[in-house]
Amino acid sequence: MPCCDLGNPELHLALGAFLSIAGETLGDAPRSVILYGSVALGDLAPGYGDLDFVAITDDDIADDRREALIEARRPLRSGTSGDCARMIEGAFLPRHMICPGSTGRAVWWGTSGERLWESNWLGWFDCLGIRERGVVIHGEDLRREFPVPTREQLVVEGTRFIVTARKYGRGGELHSVDWLLTAARMLYWLKEGELASKSQAADWAYTNATGDWRAELPKAAWLRRNPDNAETGEVVVWLCTLDVSIQEACCELEAQLPTARSTDSCLPLE
Repeated sequence: MPCCDLGNPELHLALGAFLSIAGETLGDAPRSVILYGSVALGDLAPGYGDLDFVAITDDDIADDRREALIEARRPLRSGTSGDCARMIEGAFLPRHMICPGSTGRAVWWGTSGERLWESNWLGWFDCLGIRERGVVIHGEDLRREFPVPTREQLVVEGTRFIVTARKYGRGGELHSVDWLLTAARMLYWLKEGELASKSQAADWAYTNATGDWRAELPKAAWLRRNPDNAETGEVVVWLCTLDVSIQEACCELEAQLPTARSTDSCLPLE
């Protein structure tokens, strides 16, 4: 069972089931299991987000164990251990592979499915979150073994977010609000120099951002916490209006990223 009390019986049940499955499947308990992201920041949103983890092993995970880990996720997806268990997402990484981009044999449990990893696809903001705000729920505290991101690495990651948001950021569905909330989190990091939960960043950006897009943040944060309302008529209509706000958020974030500025990126949308 988890070695810390996260204050939610259903979450405790889900993590207990996860640790049991991970230990049995790997043939031994992982060296360390660390939660990060919204659960570690006290901002978990059941029905909307993920319950992020990284499980660290001593060595590369053998191919038969990697295949077994993929199969082992099915009971958690089934809901028998509660809705929180469905949200569990993360990486099983050997210790030598914790730096983004490093190679080895690992496994990823993702929203869209499970994958064999030959390279670590975690981002630098993930590393920062694990180091600074991660919660160890099993084994050794290996948070400080994750590399310290440079400001330049984090800026590059922010720039990539802008490129992706400009191309794919559209309204019309529940998770459209995440483009706005992620932009708010990055702005908070740039201005305040620390990580914030999506809810905290939304509150901060509503007061401190300058663009019109900030007016959508309270409703975006509310819908993230109340995803069952995404199918109601008013909310459906509102979600379809977010295209312009998402692009405005990109413009404001871009203006704060020193390596991301360009002369034509904030032209009016056609």
